[in-house]
Amino acid sequence: MTPGRFSRSEWLTIPNAITVARMLLLVPIAHLLITDQLPILTAVLLAIFGMTDWVDGYIARRFNQVSRVGEILDPIADRVGVAAIAIVLVTSHYLPDWIAYCIVLTDLALAAVYLLFRARHRPPVSPLGKTRTAVLMAGLPLTVFGRIPGLEAIAIVGVLFASLGAILHAITGLTYAWAIYTQSRTGTDQRA
Repeated sequence: MTPGRFSRSEWLTIPNAITVARMLLLVPIAHLLITDQLPILTAVLLAIFGMTDWVDGYIARRFNQVSRVGEILDPIADRVGVAAIAIVLVTSHYLPDWIAYCIVLTDLALAAVYLLFRARHRPPVSPLGKTRTAVLMAGLPLTVFGRIPGLEAIAIVGVLFASLGAILHAITGLTYAWAIYTQSRTGTDQRA
């Protein structure tokens, strides 16, 4: 393999295809949220978006299809997807503004720390990070399900989950920033 390039087996895997599909789902989800159409379909697509995050990781580990491309692509899909969905839900007045600010600013700060300390690898996903993702991935579709007439109470649960997820996101971001800083100071790789 040529340095700096990925072999076909590095990028052409089922988990990577699922990750790309997850990113492509953002287009119809954003369109449906912005136009305030088909809340049931929107919520289902959001649930699929969240489930594919678990599915691609499970398939990668179970069938030995973990790849460097996937290690890079998966967190990008997660962060971009969650931030984009939160922003659209905030601009559509379904979530409080602070949730989108918290998610986006945490991700930007973490990216800055990553670049500032020239981290070689992202920190390993922590149990707190997994919990954060699960809570956010539950809160976003629940918020949208609450847009369905007669199910408005579910939106309250969705906003509570999204709020908790945003707080956990900020805390997780701090722990990851600390791990990057520690790695840069000690010169060790803390990947699991």
